[in-house]
Amino acid sequence: MRQFVPFDSLWNMAIDVPYSFLVRDGNHAWSCGQLALDRNSNVIMPGDLPAQSKIVADYVAEILARAGLSADSLIRLVLFVDAGHLSDSDAMCAAFYSKFSTEVILDIVPVPHFYYDGVVLEVDVFCGGAGPWSTTAAAVSLRTDSDMVWASINTPGSSVRAAVDQLDIELAAVGTDRSHLLSAHWTVPTGKLLNVADTVADMALFPDSGAVVSAGADNATANGRFVFTTGPVITDAAATVYNVVISATRSGRFGWVQARSIDRNVDLVEQTRQIMTAIEARLAAHGVGFDAVVKATSLYTGGSSAAELHDNMSVRNAYYKRPGPASTGLPVFGLADERSRIVVDVTYAKGSANGSSGKPADGLAAVTGRTQRS
Repeated sequence: MRQFVPFDSLWNMAIDVPYSFLVRDGNHAWSCGQLALDRNSNVIMPGDLPAQSKIVADYVAEILARAGLSADSLIRLVLFVDAGHLSDSDAMCAAFYSKFSTEVILDIVPVPHFYYDGVVLEVDVFCGGAGPWSTTAAAVSLRTDSDMVWASINTPGSSVRAAVDQLDIELAAVGTDRSHLLSAHWTVPTGKLLNVADTVADMALFPDSGAVVSAGADNATANGRFVFTTGPVITDAAATVYNVVISATRSGRFGWVQARSIDRNVDLVEQTRQIMTAIEARLAAHGVGFDAVVKATSLYTGGSSAAELHDNMSVRNAYYKRPGPASTGLPVFGLADERSRIVVDVTYAKGSANGSSGKPADGLAAVTGRTQRS
């Protein structure tokens, strides 16, 4: 049975949102961005990355427990970090390794700011079933579970091709290859943005080079985050439909859809409307709706105010109903295609692990203070 940790179980946003802290589907789980906030959305230990790392690590452990998941299920943490605090990255990583395991994949993504003044860290959680394979070889980290292969590349922007060669070796060792790519996210140094975008597109490690995200001018590391499968993947090649570049993949129960607008004559909110319309149509073509979405990520360029976040979020919110997916939205330095102000991607799971449809009317459990197991 699909399970949800309610969004207001630890802290509240300033506006009502139709999202979940964490969505569990069988052995897999996805979270919204975890922040060092108290119950009333006040920032805890503002500006202190090591302290916020320990707080968020505790929050992650709490939501895993509420969903009936063990720490062993934790596959990847994406650490969105205020770029001005990257000098404290070692202490940040140590906080998560000590709380969980050094086998957890940690991906660091620099961002220009957050919408809560004093927040310097936001963390996305990804869980899977226990797998037999874990490796960290030079620039490549890889974990497997029963359905998926999770991999990351962390390397200087000039060394991406060599890192992809290493990735190929690691994928072959677990019986898959790049043709089984289900989802991908890239964040690269601003100075290498276009070169790396072209490289990863050429190497079939990103469907839409224009959606590669800038990590800022001062960051030297290119980060690629991937999910592969061992089964066949159907890929919808990137195409432009009504000013929206949209691409998608699917394999078995799971699918991924990514979209961005290239209409430079409209603002962020209107681009978001265009994107959500396009995603709705592509989901329908895959035989699902927004109720099947388990994770949504929205990366946008713009200001730092909560008002801008909420105006943008309100458009996306309209497509979901409670309990809703895990959702993360935050500002980034830019996209490879400067016409685009925002890129949105969603991961969906058809039905749920036990075959039910995943709609609230079909008996979904909302996980509250008492742990429930599927």
